[in-house]
Amino acid sequence: DIKRITDALPRRLPTFCPGCPHRETLSLLKDLRKTLKEEGVDLITHGDVGCYSLSFLPPFKEMHNLSAMGQGGALGAGLDIFTSNPSVVLMGDSTFFHSGITDISNSVQANHNITYILLDNDNTAMTGHQMTPASGVNVEGRIRPRQDMLNSVHALGVNYATEVNPSDRYFYKGLLREVIKKEGVKIIVSNKECALTFHGKKKRQDRKIFAKNQTVPTENFFQINTDACEDCRACVESTGCPGLGQIHDAYGTKVVIDPQICVGDSYCTKIKACPSFEEVIVKNYHPTLHQERKGSNLDELLMNIPEPVIKKTFDQIASGNDWRMVVTGVGGSGVTTISRVVAEAAREMDGREDLDFKFVDQKGLAQRNGNVTGHLAIYNKNKSYGAVTPLASADLLVSPDLLDGSGHIHFLGEAGECIFDKRFQIPLSLMLDNGEKKAPITEMEIRKKLETLLEERINFFDMKELCQRALGKSVYASAMILGVSFQAGRLPFSLENMRNSFVATMPKVELENNWHAFNLGRKCFLEGDQELLSLFKTSSKENREYLLNKSVEESLLPWINKKVILGQYKSQVEKLVGMFPDIKRVYLVQYMHDLYIYDRGVKALEFIHKAAEIKEYFKGSSETIAMAVRVLAKTYFVKDEVFISHAMISPQKIADDKARFGHLGTGFKINRINRPAFEIFGKKIEFDISPKTWMLKIMRHMRLLRLLLVSWHSKERRIADGIRRELLEVIPRMEETKRREAIKKLENVKGYREYRYENAEKYAVLS
Repeated sequence: DIKRITDALPRRLPTFCPGCPHRETLSLLKDLRKTLKEEGVDLITHGDVGCYSLSFLPPFKEMHNLSAMGQGGALGAGLDIFTSNPSVVLMGDSTFFHSGITDISNSVQANHNITYILLDNDNTAMTGHQMTPASGVNVEGRIRPRQDMLNSVHALGVNYATEVNPSDRYFYKGLLREVIKKEGVKIIVSNKECALTFHGKKKRQDRKIFAKNQTVPTENFFQINTDACEDCRACVESTGCPGLGQIHDAYGTKVVIDPQICVGDSYCTKIKACPSFEEVIVKNYHPTLHQERKGSNLDELLMNIPEPVIKKTFDQIASGNDWRMVVTGVGGSGVTTISRVVAEAAREMDGREDLDFKFVDQKGLAQRNGNVTGHLAIYNKNKSYGAVTPLASADLLVSPDLLDGSGHIHFLGEAGECIFDKRFQIPLSLMLDNGEKKAPITEMEIRKKLETLLEERINFFDMKELCQRALGKSVYASAMILGVSFQAGRLPFSLENMRNSFVATMPKVELENNWHAFNLGRKCFLEGDQELLSLFKTSSKENREYLLNKSVEESLLPWINKKVILGQYKSQVEKLVGMFPDIKRVYLVQYMHDLYIYDRGVKALEFIHKAAEIKEYFKGSSETIAMAVRVLAKTYFVKDEVFISHAMISPQKIADDKARFGHLGTGFKINRINRPAFEIFGKKIEFDISPKTWMLKIMRHMRLLRLLLVSWHSKERRIADGIRRELLEVIPRMEETKRREAIKKLENVKGYREYRYENAEKYAVLS
């Protein structure tokens, strides 16, 4: 009986690794293409085989053709004589030395109008980080002359050649724009080391420090202030970085940075589409040293765990009852680690000589946000066996990612068991989906579908969250899932086998944490994840509603009658809560909070009355009503510099920051990455600034600016009027089946300034 989820699950689009320097070039080309098109220049982009081949996929779509290694330049040469538009050829450093140099030589001889962008990342990265002729070492490890690309192309006689650091976005953009317009053969060498090798070296250095219980003097993190985020996803569209994830709050989805994926290259902050991004500098950083734990010490908590009853023993396997396991997940989530530990345990197998083990690790796009799947099998040595698991035959299917695990349940045998994490890494396809046709599938919906299909054969645990809280890193979930599987009796190995396999496979500095995670998984299987999560609370003791109320109080100036204003605010909150019992209370409090932060609730009553009309008009699904209410709420305030100043230092923001970074070091500092804009006498003024807290405390009370700068929010007001008109006059007359899509389009009118204006014109609400 083969089980499958029949609904289409979101696809995982391959994308560049976190911190990849190629992403910086592609992001720039995408941005520059729009600018050049306004000037009548339509770039044609060619490429070939390498990591940069992914540039033909969303969100960049920058490679118009993809050919064999070294043939990108040949295609550019062939097309050049048939077009008046300039061409760009993307070429990797190893491709350049392999066969690309002949393309450039040919272009020089034919006097083509082509810009070659040589993507130099110091590695033959796509096939495993082998050396290149620029490395100064050959395949035998012998020292050889370093060959330099820039000197080589100069020797070929190109019209122009230079080198650039791709991280310098604005210099690079100006340079590229200028170079593309030049006639002839031009070369730009984009020089930055592959993120995997660069950050791999840093991680190894940090592990040595942490193993001695020492700290790193300062560690930089980046985060998104979700109260400021408008979910325009300009950062996603411009970078496609897998480190950008998603959460849900009162206003629907918001973009967040996943600290376990982000490598801190900061490129998403350079888009400057909004004031949401912040740099956090933690002093004396250590992932677990400063962690305060509630209750027992971790070692004590994990003592005296009873041995499990093994469901399929070595004797049963030897008698012909084969054991099969499938491991699946996202590249980089620990799938390979899980497989390696089991493979090492299978070498021992209590000294059994009558059993054999086979293993195949289908890595696929392991480092590029793709799926990775491993197949493992133990069977009688007298059999001839393939390692790949036949459908509906696995005894155990594990995945630290709910989405990837769900796509592989067809391997599960009739008596097998699934062990999945409750959550999944948001795929790029979902981040690029505006949700107009239908709402994206949620984690809860996937879990319900799996429970219906598999009943008692599936178990979910919040393993990444538990490891994050207890051990400082969610990556230990790969060890934890093995602990859950072991305690469930689904692994045929003894505890000694498992311990020995951890010793053999884990770096010494990571052994203790991984073994703790393994035993935490055992404990989790016996007691449940919620019980253990409660022991490792890192969030603020103060709840969100209390902090929102405190925020409103802080926004009032000393001479204002706080008692009257707060009484009015709380009364209106209760009225709204009474009207919409199906919407989360804290969401309704958030709407009223934002109206009072903006202009002390001047239009709060009008909002309540219009919300009542929505309740009357839309008697359908609660999801549609909730969406309509949050769309309406956003039309009564503007996230301008005054509003955002408060959002940057609000009580809830301070509590969130303390919960997130307070246990990582002895202190932390926040640099706000902001670019304020004001319209004064018809002239737009913008500037970069990282405002200090004292500046924000003053600015959050400067509501008078909205009266003095009459035209400051003129477009925003027109957009708000257009949305309310559509929401309250046009959509109620539509058929029930069309309403959700229409409201979602209104919700997609979001972003700051130009991004918001473009969306408003797209959906025809800019009156």
